Amino acid sequence: MEDILRAERLTAVRRFRALDDEDWERPSLCAGWRTREVLAHMITPFEVSLPRMVLSMVRHRGPSGAMDAWARSLGERDTAELVDVLEANAGSTFHAPGLPLAASLTDVLVHSVDVLWALAGYASVDHVDPAHVRPSLAFLTTPRAVGPFLPRGRLDGVRLEATDVDLAHGTGDVVAGPALALVAGACGRAPAYDLLDGPGVARWRG
Repeated sequence: MEDILRAERLTAVRRFRALDDEDWERPSLCAGWRTREVLAHMITPFEVSLPRMVLSMVRHRGPSGAMDAWARSLGERDTAELVDVLEANAGSTFHAPGLPLAASLTDVLVHSVDVLWALAGYASVDHVDPAHVRPSLAFLTTPRAVGPFLPRGRLDGVRLEATDVDLAHGTGDVVAGPALALVAGACGRAPAYDLLDGPGVARWRG
């Protein structure tokens, strides 16, 4: 797991270093965040201590508000510096209290999608080894993913079937496709729906 997480962070570093000035200001798939805020969010665990984050959560009445505030604050820094921080911490095994290391991997994968798909204007899963996605998809099927990554009930009544790794979960309307598309779709990234098949996709589209 540690090697997979490090590899995906370094892949993200290479992609971020290739961006131009306009790319940094473009909106991502995260509502309200530009590319720079997405990267700032990805490095927040390395720049903000747990006590400071707890205080922010109290001030902003929850983790979502706190994370948004830090993403906007850190996102004002020079983008090259932000990329350097991600590279320097590529091998970090930090994970939020109560969550497994797979949660950190999920954060990297989903937010990389947020940037790459938004900038490229299409959805593709060719840039990620499916074996690297499997731990993330397995994590999303656990109760601990509800809240930080999935809204309550997101996987109710659906059966996830990955077509590129050996993993299936749940009962109900099938949602089938590449593991990365399942991860992104489960986390609400709409472009992923076009990469998925089955009656369960309509449930996610709403």
